[in-house]
Amino acid sequence: MDVQRYISSGILESYVFGLLPDAEQNEVETIVAQYPQVKAAVQELQLDRERFVQLYAMAPPAGIKDRLLDIIRDEETPEGNARLPEELRTPAPAATSRETPVKRINGRKSSAEKVWKYIAAAIILLFLGSVVLNFFFFSRSTDYKSRYQSLVAAKEKLDAQKESQSLTAHQELQKELDMLKDPAFKWIKLEGFGPTAGQVVTVCWNPVSRAVFLIAQALPMPPAGKQYQLWAIHNKKLVDAGVFQGGAQEAQKIQQMKPAEAAEGFAITLENEGGSTQPTMEQLQLSAKIRK
Repeated sequence: MDVQRYISSGILESYVFGLLPDAEQNEVETIVAQYPQVKAAVQELQLDRERFVQLYAMAPPAGIKDRLLDIIRDEETPEGNARLPEELRTPAPAATSRETPVKRINGRKSSAEKVWKYIAAAIILLFLGSVVLNFFFFSRSTDYKSRYQSLVAAKEKLDAQKESQSLTAHQELQKELDMLKDPAFKWIKLEGFGPTAGQVVTVCWNPVSRAVFLIAQALPMPPAGKQYQLWAIHNKKLVDAGVFQGGAQEAQKIQQMKPAEAAEGFAITLENEGGSTQPTMEQLQLSAKIRK
């Protein structure tokens, strides 16, 4: 199994956040047990999840502590007794009968009874706080899962686009290479002279399909506002074959030019950016005739 490809597939993130069906979850656990690299990746994702929970952690509302202390302090008063849950309140004393008077015995409640009331009140308040916190973390978890799923979907879409672009570029390159292998193509090496000595450009022309390609192996970057232009030489006239780029970044690229109906040779001039309808012969850089 390609471990790195499995780790980068996104299934481990779904496993850590409980998004997988039981069957896939069991499969991941089996793979985790077999491959230490996968196990380490899962542990790292679990740590990331813990960091996220800590980042958004919320302390229990401060009011819970104040309410509990108020109840404990005022428990002996009627107002404090009324604030207790109904099941923990002290029953109101029964009305005395006139026929059989009963002597009221004043005394404090037993310590055990008061302790249990305090404990019960604390449990109820803590339970309410727990409900609030659980709802908060559940909402955060749901929001995180939603954002995580959106990120996974965006990543998958980006990967698909990259793969499609790579495939398209490969197909275009293969098409160009197949065309250049056609024996009908004529290869013309253009070389500089005088001030442009050392400059080299190869032109590839197919007299049948009229297609023209160009490789600027050794051609410097043109000055700002200038651009190289290719011309097909036919009947002592120069016919526009399109502008192209120079410089080191273009040295290995195959640039497709305008079709040439006929040509006895090719020439390159330096023109204003965008090209010209007529060549500037004072800016002639390279030229060559087609060998018969």
